Amino acid sequence: MQYKKILIASDKFKGTFSSKEIGEMIASAIKEYAPDCQTEIMEVSDGGDGLIDSLRFKNNFSRWKFLSFSANKNRKLQSKYLYNIYTSTAVLESAATLGLSKLRKDEKNILKLSSYGLGYDISRLLEVRKPKRIVIGIGGTSTNDLFLGGASALGFSFLDNDGNEIDPVPENFLNITKIIKPENFERYKNIQIDIATDVKNPLCGKFGASRVYAPQKGATAEQVDFLDKALMHVAEIIKKDLGVDVLDLEGAGAGGGIGGGIAAFLGGKIISGADFVLENLGFDDLLKTSSLVITGEGKFDSQSLNGKITGNIISRANKHGVKCLVICGAAEDGLSLPENVKILPLNSTKENTKDRIFEILKNYFLST
Repeated sequence: MQYKKILIASDKFKGTFSSKEIGEMIASAIKEYAPDCQTEIMEVSDGGDGLIDSLRFKNNFSRWKFLSFSANKNRKLQSKYLYNIYTSTAVLESAATLGLSKLRKDEKNILKLSSYGLGYDISRLLEVRKPKRIVIGIGGTSTNDLFLGGASALGFSFLDNDGNEIDPVPENFLNITKIIKPENFERYKNIQIDIATDVKNPLCGKFGASRVYAPQKGATAEQVDFLDKALMHVAEIIKKDLGVDVLDLEGAGAGGGIGGGIAAFLGGKIISGADFVLENLGFDDLLKTSSLVITGEGKFDSQSLNGKITGNIISRANKHGVKCLVICGAAEDGLSLPENVKILPLNSTKENTKDRIFEILKNYFLST
């Protein structure tokens, strides 16, 4: 089968290749084995690493930089944001500030890591811009602090039984008995704050932030138990002092609880990060003019079909009757997929990923 135009929109392969890098490998293979086919690479993200890069210079967004703080709030780093001057919309990427890759090996103690830098980013943004809307992508963070650190950067105070202010890092959470709002708390009611994420995990419990994601951030089994208990305790204080029940909020566990924290402290609303990105990139319009779309990610499994960018692209392709290839590092067996979808697992190492992409696409184009 001869394809006239192929749209390439793969997510990152976490920890190895960016969306852009994977897209370029796929485009190179297509040029080799289907030279008459037009290709278009689209960098995509569902709210985690790469959100800023995927939207840079798209839909009137321009990128700006400033100094912020890593999850080890004693060390500064360069952060970035997007701004659309026509709609007064800003985009922040939590991973750009709080990403695990931003930390040195000796800093990766999840009980001491803080989202302070993200709160600082928000405060800095409000100083230099007058946004009507702020979209915050919260994937790929190293923290598990329910945005308490970020809230402290925005003026919230956390007190113990004696009225002493507490440094709101997870190891101190069980000592928190009261939350004090800043004097300028009402300012956030005039700004639409959207929390872009690809997961629907609750804050606590078996599928919560601590038990599902903290081990990926280096937490031990003992630390996971402590963190789940600590977040449960703080959630009760938030309900008492702020009137928000984050325990019942779908997606509150996203970003180590940042989803629930921004909802509680700033009145943020959780949205689909994949929808936000694809709509701003004009994905559906490009899809309508394509005869094939190629997407993918490092691990393709049931979670991919439940809000992540890959599953979102599959759904859109199916809706428009466009054939879809999923190139992935590995794929879960037994997934229920539309007829228009074909899975091409690489089963490769980082070193031979490009060779494997060339090999599987060569076989695919020869067979079609």
